[in-house]
Amino acid sequence: MTEQLTLGVIGHVDHGKTALVRALTGIDTDRLKEEKERGVSIVLGFSYLQGGRGTIDLIDVPGHQNFVRTMISGATGIDGALLIVAANEGVMPQTREHLDIAQLLGVDRGLIVITKQDLVNADELELVTDEVRSFVAGTFLDGAKVLSTSTVTNNGLCELRAALDTLEPVRDLGNAVGYPFLPIDRVFVMRGFGPVVTGTLRGGQLKANRKIELLPGRRAATIRGLQVHNKPVEQAAPGQRVAVNLRNIKREDVRRGDIIALPGTVRTTCRIDAELRLLESHKSPLRNAAIVRLLAGTSEVMAKVRLLDRHVLEPGAKGLVQLRIDREIAIHPLERFVIRSYSPMRTIGGGRILDAHPSRHRRFDPAVTDHLHTAASGSLAEKARMLLAEAGPAGATLDALSNSMGLTAEAVNATLAGAEAVAIGVSKLLDASTYERLRETILTEIDRYHDEHPNHFGMTSAKLRTRLSGELTDDVFGLTLDQLRSEGRIENHRGILRLTGFDPLAALTEEERRLAAEMEETIRGSGLATPAFDQVVGRDKTKQQLFTLLCDTGKLVRLKTNYRYRNYVLHADTLDDVIAEVRTHFSYPRKFALSEVREMLGSTRKYTVPLMEHLDATGVTLRIGNLRQLGNQDRL
Repeated sequence: MTEQLTLGVIGHVDHGKTALVRALTGIDTDRLKEEKERGVSIVLGFSYLQGGRGTIDLIDVPGHQNFVRTMISGATGIDGALLIVAANEGVMPQTREHLDIAQLLGVDRGLIVITKQDLVNADELELVTDEVRSFVAGTFLDGAKVLSTSTVTNNGLCELRAALDTLEPVRDLGNAVGYPFLPIDRVFVMRGFGPVVTGTLRGGQLKANRKIELLPGRRAATIRGLQVHNKPVEQAAPGQRVAVNLRNIKREDVRRGDIIALPGTVRTTCRIDAELRLLESHKSPLRNAAIVRLLAGTSEVMAKVRLLDRHVLEPGAKGLVQLRIDREIAIHPLERFVIRSYSPMRTIGGGRILDAHPSRHRRFDPAVTDHLHTAASGSLAEKARMLLAEAGPAGATLDALSNSMGLTAEAVNATLAGAEAVAIGVSKLLDASTYERLRETILTEIDRYHDEHPNHFGMTSAKLRTRLSGELTDDVFGLTLDQLRSEGRIENHRGILRLTGFDPLAALTEEERRLAAEMEETIRGSGLATPAFDQVVGRDKTKQQLFTLLCDTGKLVRLKTNYRYRNYVLHADTLDDVIAEVRTHFSYPRKFALSEVREMLGSTRKYTVPLMEHLDATGVTLRIGNLRQLGNQDRL
């Protein structure tokens, strides 16, 4: 696949942006009658050319101050910028505002093109070149190539095409974005085809005939067809300019600012946590609760700024904010945004989203500000680890991390490569320090139980579960127990947990040991015809505790049978012998009756019925009507 690069053609009105794009590509981006009559771009214009390394999309944005909103909706999808400055006018107000917007949107590559070279002499051209170099100092265009051109004489166009091929494409991020996300910047109707929308695909892939939804209204539709550079395609890739023909929806149900996504992949929000930078050119500080215009993706909404870490945000400074939006919007977690003053409308700042779905925060809350500072200054891997730590003992699924970070599950895995994360199954992760604390808590709780109940074999897993965090999930709990057992730290005998090496019999007195041995021998010697519970234990509290201990240690086995036989107990050796005989005499898949087992064992129905119910319950046998056959031989 060839490489893809999307460039915004930015600059002041009437500085020759559209003429330059037409000269480079042969495409006139002024398509409206009003634009041709006035000689001013009003809407976004789209063009492209084939470079030596791949396709370069050019978005010609309006330069007039009345159309800055339109300019921003096109600029949010760009990878780089061509800053256009007319040689006969130099740097102008919209030159400054457009460059500010590109900076705020995180654009980090581009070229400077001086147009209308034919209108000035060499000295004047040198002066405007020096002016532009000074103007861009300290920005992403500091040190960028400056090329002089004329669309009248065609001077400099070959050099510009060659320079465009030197711009590096944005790698990996588009393919790492977890799902298709297309902010709509244009809507129109094609006769015979229906509604068509256009935009720059942020991530994932869009495919023909796929069901989608339009947000924030969650209106369902289907992709009838796709075009890239006016050619039908079966699918569109990240970073491409794409036209999407929709069906099952009306034109009036779609508007610029909506986004296209796969059903269920994007949540709407009316709050975002963000890092906000106020432009130095904005002379007054931004105060808490200020009302601003938020431009994100291709949408514009009103928002209230809640300063989280300071009383006012000074010009040129960065701060942590929560933007409370006046209506639900759909936004990607990796999107950048611009804010404009309410009145008069001018760009005053912008930044990047730290959390697209936050809860409401109190100002100056250290926990909140620490979290957001980490999100703002850390790498993607650090952000992923922070999200895992915040998930606590419940852990986080790859899907949840993917949605929070706006990346594919594969990209999340890659960011966590080598990080301290514990895999829970195939799609869940747990913070390593949280996991270690959970392990230590489990060992401490079992040890505490041993101290409290020295004559008990151990504590049930159900009792242990009640002593742990309510956020803990069953899969994390089960995996942690399995790991501790495999490491030889604990033993798990039929759901009874104890620390390895713990011997409940060691705490017995000599008399208690004698009583336990007598009970065990009585039941062992009785075979299948064990005496009633009352005969063996009676009302003696000591014997009752010892009987429970013998069951817990596995020397005696309470049969899993119905209520009538709830106290039917066999010695473990007796039960093992019976199971061996059943497996020997009734090899799979032969079916056999209860009477056959009774005859084989030389017993009576009174003892055979509960015995077979226990074998059914433990999977040794499988009941099929009135018959049985051997089941899974690995279970007891």
